[in-house]
Amino acid sequence: MFAARAAWGSWFDSWFEVIGVLEDSGGASSFQGVDLGTTSNEIYVPVSTAIRKFDRPPLAAPLDEIVVRVAADVSPQATAVAIGRLLERVHAGADDFDLVVPEALMEQSRRTQRMFNIVMGCIAGISLLVGGIGIMNIMLATVLERTREIGIRRAVGAKRSEIRIQFMIEAFTISVLGGVAGVAMGVIIALVVAASAGWATVITFGAIFLSTGVSMAAGLISGIYPAVRAANLDPIDALRYE
Repeated sequence: MFAARAAWGSWFDSWFEVIGVLEDSGGASSFQGVDLGTTSNEIYVPVSTAIRKFDRPPLAAPLDEIVVRVAADVSPQATAVAIGRLLERVHAGADDFDLVVPEALMEQSRRTQRMFNIVMGCIAGISLLVGGIGIMNIMLATVLERTREIGIRRAVGAKRSEIRIQFMIEAFTISVLGGVAGVAMGVIIALVVAASAGWATVITFGAIFLSTGVSMAAGLISGIYPAVRAANLDPIDALRYE
């Protein structure tokens, strides 16, 4: 189905006979400024009638937009290629038209969204790696500072497993506090962006639980090496440490 649109003259000083009313197709449907087929608040007149009744600049093209609706079993991409070749022949090879395919725009939007997700995932992975290294460094410094304490605990009967669990619990606590603080900052930033820019932001409990869980897992993994190193300290050497 073909439909032509033109921006000529004014509709308010012209009289027409209504011969039919289109069925209401619901709310407005558009993507990046491209109409996807809604018929709400649209008026259709024959092109010959529009040319006869409306004024237009003499050097302007008679039409400024042609909408083509293809059947459900026809490929929009193949149709777009055929229309593009036809317009090139009609326009004598001049590149003075734009061919817009809503399906292609949506696919491009999906590709952009996938790329955005990959980039954000890489950024999140780098952040987790840096945070894990930070927790590991903090715990290694803690083990070094508490070497004598570890030696005393071992001397009075503490097992290596108990020393290991102690430092892993400390690393886990640090990661939980960091995860909770990060979630709180993320929620605040999302609310500020929604209030200032007018963007719709969605905060789900699943995302909160996932981010907190990943933070806790990163803390546990980062605390394994410092905990093992603390548990493997020799009690005699630890008691001599100053």
